[in-house]
Amino acid sequence: MVPGMKARQTILVLDDDGEWLERCREWLERLPSQPGVQTVSSGMGALSLLDAEPFQVLLCDLKMPRMDGLQVLSLVRRRFPELRTVALTGFADEEFRSRAYALGVDLFWLKLDMQQNPQMFLECIESLLEQTDDGGGRDAQSTNLLEVIQMELALRNSSVLRIMSGRQVAHIWIKDGQLVDAQAGGADGEEALWRILNWEASAFESRPAEPGHVQTITKSLGALLLEFAQTVKKADHPTPEQEAEDTALVARLTALAYEGAKFVVTIPANKKSAAKGWGIRDVDQLAAWARLAERSVQRLGEKFNAGPLTHITGHNLERHLLLMRQSGRTFVIGWPPETDPRDLFEQSINLADTWAS
Repeated sequence: MVPGMKARQTILVLDDDGEWLERCREWLERLPSQPGVQTVSSGMGALSLLDAEPFQVLLCDLKMPRMDGLQVLSLVRRRFPELRTVALTGFADEEFRSRAYALGVDLFWLKLDMQQNPQMFLECIESLLEQTDDGGGRDAQSTNLLEVIQMELALRNSSVLRIMSGRQVAHIWIKDGQLVDAQAGGADGEEALWRILNWEASAFESRPAEPGHVQTITKSLGALLLEFAQTVKKADHPTPEQEAEDTALVARLTALAYEGAKFVVTIPANKKSAAKGWGIRDVDQLAAWARLAERSVQRLGEKFNAGPLTHITGHNLERHLLLMRQSGRTFVIGWPPETDPRDLFEQSINLADTWAS
């Protein structure tokens, strides 16, 4: 390699369907960064290639014989923690989605959506490549447990979260988007939840719901976080940084609940900085769409001399969506379908102000 020249990035695609592998190769070879693309048809073959060569991104099908995609992703996360991963599936299965995100995947794509929106898919992959260094480094700010809980509630899911920290194991029960119970170290209910959220590091996985589990937690997550924040402030030796971080998180989640939004995604102007989301899983996918939509509307505005972009709105049967610029970032905010469209902009400004503070 010529000194100073950046190494060519490479993508590995794993799927047992040969035709699909070729289709993915054709798509990925159109990427502006022109990465190398290799394909493989078995989990063991993929692991062997990952051992032998450096890759920046792995696209992994979930439904495969012998070793399925979830097993591969579990092994990959332990053996190649810096590799960016994308889960692919032909089945719209919410349990698959939950389990894949619990394993730390960066993106989850249905194959039908890939075929219907290939440009958006490519934008998402290009965004992942932009976030990697020559060694394929992963952003240190991976999804934390509190964000996972908040997403489960916002999506009205029912599940049991199993949390591990060293030798400690805990569980959190969620039903229809409501906290039901928590157990950790002999404690249950609110005390157990508080202990879990104070663990310094943890891994977690989503398991099927237990509908008949006894409910011990009756307060909302927002109310509990406010109580926890007061406890943090009264602690003996909280660092100013930790206190500020906890207070900001509580303020944001409380504003989300107060305004009634379904989710918020913040997208930095710098493409190499990761987007962040609360209440939604497909953060990178939505961020790639938002960047594309913002550029397209700005070009139209310049063409027709319409002035600077203030916001973009849209809706379907599931939600209203508003995109806006605020404090040097792009915000994408999802609202329930019953929200009055006339109030969307003002409510979104209020929410964005909380996030920007």
